[in-house]
This record gives sequence, C-alpha cells and structure tokens, in this order.
Amino acid sequence: MISFHTLMGAIALLSGAFNLVTTKGTKTHRIMGWTYVLSMGALIITSFAIFDLFGGFGPFHVMSMISGVTIALAVYFPLRRHKHKNWLEHHYMWISWSYVGLLMATGSHLFEYGPEGWSGLARAFLYWGLPCIVGASIIYWNKKRLLTKHS
Repeated sequence: MISFHTLMGAIALLSGAFNLVTTKGTKTHRIMGWTYVLSMGALIITSFAIFDLFGGFGPFHVMSMISGVTIALAVYFPLRRHKHKNWLEHHYMWISWSYVGLLMATGSHLFEYGPEGWSGLARAFLYWGLPCIVGASIIYWNKKRLLTKHS
C-alpha cells in the first residue's frame, strides 16, 4: 500500500507542477489536471489504509479529508461553470491551495531527514511554513494575471 501511495504522490506532484507552469485551458492542461485529481484521489484514499505513524486514525488522516474537500471544490467549479460567474477564480484558488497542501504533506514525510542539527521548529518552518508562504505569494501574485488572461 505504501508503494502505491508513494507512486500516486509522485504522479500528483509531477502533474500538478506541470499544470502550474504551462498554458492554462488547453487540452493538455485538462488531461494533466485530471491526472492530478485522480492521483490525488488515490493518494487520499490510500492514506486511510496507513496507520504506521499513529497506530490508528491520526492528524494526517484529518489533513487527507481536508485535501479531499479542496480537490472536490477545485473540480466542482469548472464542472458547474454555467452556475458560477467566478468559477475560474474558485478553481484556481482551490487547485492551487491543494498543491501547496500536497507539498506540505510531502514535507511531512521528509521531516525526520531534515538538515542535521536543525530543531523541530526549524524543520517545521522548512517543510510547512516555507511552502505555505512561498505558495501563498505565488498564488496571489499570479491570480490577477492568470484570471485576466483567461476570462
């Protein structure tokens, strides 16, 4: 299960990164977007079969549920665009934050391998704080440009 979970995570990281840096709204964007969504779905589902860390339901399972909500909302708005005037903005925000969450979750797996001598707080900043700050900056910096270009 862990191997499949890891594979789905790698596919999500790559397809999500691809969509972040390439032209939006193309056929390739939609294919890679669905690849991201499906791999995230598999990643989320398989996370509920992994109990090694806490011996049962733990905080990462809660984060998986939150991730499921972000993915569902990211997909909902484009599928229902005829009902939502600002569907593109909603899609952009939910899918972008989904990817930031994925980066932070990936960091959680690297936590114990952080720079030697760094405190837990410093590692938390490296793996959670930094992706969140950089991600937020990029999301909000690109938001107006992307939405103006594609509306």
